[in-house]
Amino acid sequence: MINTIDKIINKDTSSTNYLSELQQRIPTVSDKALINLVNGIQVSKDIIRYRKNRGFFGKLFDKLDGSDNKRRILLDGNIIAGQEALHNWVLELTDSLNISQVALEVTQKSLLEARNAIRNQKQSLQIQEDKLNQLVTEINFRINNIESRLHQLEIRVAANEDLDRIITAWSAGKTYNNLPWVIQVALLAKEVFSSSVIIYELETGDTQRFRELLVNKIIATDKQLPNSFFGIGDLLDYSSTLIKEDDKELIASLLEIRSFSQQQLTDIPHLFIIGTTLELATLSETAKPEKPGQIAASLCRNQIHPISRTSDTREFITAVVEETANDCLRIIQ
Repeated sequence: MINTIDKIINKDTSSTNYLSELQQRIPTVSDKALINLVNGIQVSKDIIRYRKNRGFFGKLFDKLDGSDNKRRILLDGNIIAGQEALHNWVLELTDSLNISQVALEVTQKSLLEARNAIRNQKQSLQIQEDKLNQLVTEINFRINNIESRLHQLEIRVAANEDLDRIITAWSAGKTYNNLPWVIQVALLAKEVFSSSVIIYELETGDTQRFRELLVNKIIATDKQLPNSFFGIGDLLDYSSTLIKEDDKELIASLLEIRSFSQQQLTDIPHLFIIGTTLELATLSETAKPEKPGQIAASLCRNQIHPISRTSDTREFITAVVEETANDCLRIIQ
C-alpha cells in the first residue's frame, strides 16, 4: 500500500495536476502521503544507524554477499523518492493550500486545551500563592507572639535575679546596716525599683507582682519591726536620733525631696515626711527642732496630703514601696 501511494505521488514529477485531481477524488490521500514521507525518513534513519553499528567483520561480510550494496541502493532510492515526494507535496500545498479539516480541528483543540491548561495552572498558582501568603502571615504572627512572650520571660527573670540579689545582700547585713528600719525600707525600695524590676513593670504593665513580693520579703526578713500601731511622727522622731550625723545629710540627698514639684509631692506623702524629717534633723543645733518628725508630719497634712497620724508595719511599708515604685516608673517613662 505504501509503494502504491508513493508511485501515485511520483507518477508525474513535472506537474502537480494529477495529485490535485487525486486529492479532490480521494481527500485523505494527502494525509497518507505525508505519513508515508515521514515513514520513509524513518526507514532511511534506521538503515544509516544499522550501517554505523556494524563491526569490521560485519561490513566485510556484507560486501562479500552483496547485502551492503542492496542496502545502499535501497537507501539512495528511498532518499530520492522522499525528495521527489516532498518537492511535489510542497508545490501542491503552495498552489492549493488544501489542509485537512481534521488536522485543523485537532490543532485548534490542542491549542484550546493548552490555553485552558495554562489558565488552570495560573489559577492554581494564584491559589497557592494566596495560601502561602496566609501561611506566612500566620507564621509571622506566631513568631512575634513567641518573641514577645520570650522577651517578657527574659525581663521577668532579670527582675527576679535583681530582687533576689538586693534582698540577699540586705538580709545578710551588707547594705543599709546601722540604719533604722524606716530608712532601710525607703532606700531598699529605691534600689529595687532602680533595677530591672522597673523595666519589668514598664513593659508588662504588671505593677503588683514585685511590689507585693518586696513588702512580704521585708516583713519576713526584719525581725525588729513593730508588732502594733505606731504614730508616724513619733516613729520618725525616734528614727532620726539613731542616724549618725554624717549619714543624715547623705540620706536626705538620696531621697531628693526638694527636687519634686508640689503636684509630685502629693503622690509621695510618706517619702515627703521621711525626707523632711532628715532635712530638719540636719539643721544646726540652734535651728533644729526638737521633734522634726512631728513637724514633718504636720507639714504634710497641712500642705501635701492628709495622711493618717498612725499606721502599722505592713501599711507603712506598703505605702513607701508604692510611692517609690510609682516615682521611679514616672521618671523612666
